Amino acid sequence: MKLEVEMTEEQLNLLILSTEVYGRILMNQPDLVADIIAEDRFFYDKDDPENNTRFHEWIKDRDEMTEKLRTALNVMFRDSYKSDTCRNLIDIWHVLRHLQYNISDNIDKNLYDVRASEPYQGGTELLMQVRIIETTDI
Repeated sequence: MKLEVEMTEEQLNLLILSTEVYGRILMNQPDLVADIIAEDRFFYDKDDPENNTRFHEWIKDRDEMTEKLRTALNVMFRDSYKSDTCRNLIDIWHVLRHLQYNISDNIDKNLYDVRASEPYQGGTELLMQVRIIETTDI
């Protein structure tokens, strides 16, 4: 079966993020999972006099979450990065982040960026193909 996927760029970014988080879980990388989750929880506000204190609390909470994730993942996902599920998920993530690199106006194409690398097949499924149906000019 072949499917054509249509989504907004924001939906693409969320799909990339979700595949990365799940892939990192399967690869037993709790520090990267905690960083991704924590990044969405702290908002830097230089006008807030408590910002410095909040930042240090955020770092402490992130580190605590990392250790809890590490304990859980070591029990549940040992060597799961070798599974077909994980490898196929990583392939999807590579295709989507490469698409993101190609369509984004916010990425400096002159700088090195891993998203610039052509996706390659590491799993058991053929690489997904994504076709852009229409672009909107704003």
